[in-house]
Amino acid sequence: MARKEIPFIVEIEGRDKGKEFLITEMSAWDADSLAQDIFRAMGDSNYSSIPADVIAMGCAGLATVGLSIISASSPEVARQLRDRLMSTVDIIITNDGKRQQRKVNGSLDFEEVSTIRSLLDKVFQVNFDFLTIAGE
Repeated sequence: MARKEIPFIVEIEGRDKGKEFLITEMSAWDADSLAQDIFRAMGDSNYSSIPADVIAMGCAGLATVGLSIISASSPEVARQLRDRLMSTVDIIITNDGKRQQRKVNGSLDFEEVSTIRSLLDKVFQVNFDFLTIAGE
């Protein structure tokens, strides 16, 4: 079975409005590896602001607090985790009716921080939503 590909079009007002991205689901191996690294980052940063109900969900809780954990990590670890998440994203550029697709380049493709945050939320959802469902 092929991996999911989810389109993401920026709808928030701002300089990125209308930009189109394509998120490709990670392999199960890569998603599991990333989840383990995020849990390690949580331990290394002494991240402890997880509500009791999220803790009770175990691994499924990761889907609800993942970006907060990344933000609490050291800058180097946070950058590595963010880059791994963003490696699943392509940008679609349409010019004169022709569509081109390429890997996203953070320094070129984003004008608004809100776009990056929204896109990361969606990437997390695409790759870890199954954990939320499993925890219910």
